[in-house]
Amino acid sequence: MLYITFLLLLFVGSTFAQVLIDSVIAVVDERAITQSELVDEFRIGAITDKPLSREPTEIEKQKQLNYIISRRLVLKGAKRIGITAVDHKKQVAERIASIRARFPTEKTFHNALQKQELEIETLERWVYEQVIYDAYYKRQFVNRVDSEDIDELAPQYFEKNKAQFIAPGKVTFRSILIAVPSDESEEKEQAAKHLAEQIHERLQNGETYDEIEQSFKSEKSISFNSQTLTTDTPLGAIITELEPDERKGPITVPEGYQIVELIKKTSARQKEYSEVKDEIAEMIRQNKAESEFKKWLTRQKAREPWYILDDALKRVTRIRIVPTQ
Repeated sequence: MLYITFLLLLFVGSTFAQVLIDSVIAVVDERAITQSELVDEFRIGAITDKPLSREPTEIEKQKQLNYIISRRLVLKGAKRIGITAVDHKKQVAERIASIRARFPTEKTFHNALQKQELEIETLERWVYEQVIYDAYYKRQFVNRVDSEDIDELAPQYFEKNKAQFIAPGKVTFRSILIAVPSDESEEKEQAAKHLAEQIHERLQNGETYDEIEQSFKSEKSISFNSQTLTTDTPLGAIITELEPDERKGPITVPEGYQIVELIKKTSARQKEYSEVKDEIAEMIRQNKAESEFKKWLTRQKAREPWYILDDALKRVTRIRIVPTQ
């Protein structure tokens, strides 16, 4: 309690003192959580491919702080049963390597850290804590779900929720894509659209797909291929309206302009239980694990001393997140 009181006194000191010591925004088991720790969570999110391009809202800051508190309680529980970094060095190294692999070079990785004002040690410590958190969660909650319960519940869930397990229809089609780079001038984009219209007109006038391909095989901006899409995709939904050998185009797509010719289509169908039983079992297992984890967390919060300093949390502003290229 003396340590907690000391932290509170530090926080309620002068404005000058708060700048020097890094404001305390919460305390868990007599250990402070500071403003910089909360800010680092958002900055690490930008490195690990969950970037915010704006100032976090009050709700987002509160949610992230609650997660840090929960992680502190989990790490204490993990230590109690002997889950340590020594047992998970490989996973920590693999996750760090995976984050580094998102960047083309080591230099760009370190530049990204620098832009977010992050030290590599901060990222490594965060990864370590995530690995321990996941290991504890899996051992204490996921692995303890009774498989017999799942075997009983999974068929029942399938029968009650068959509509969730519909295999969408598929369309197989030929495609002519006239590519337009995103930075292309408006004049060249209009020229590409006009070319797509001309190709479509030639097809309508009797030229075959193969003949068109021969005419434009040297054009690097035009590609010809056959592909299959499900009908629940934007392009698939358009193509499913066609009859076999019927064409449509030019269709505006993110890559440019596309002309399509339907080859065949198959209807949606109800999946069999055997196809989805593993998926359902995993969903039930995770739901049960999450439910038990929430109960555990409620008990821990009732037992362990923890505090959120609401006024201090409200002062956490101007969190600068630099978008990662």
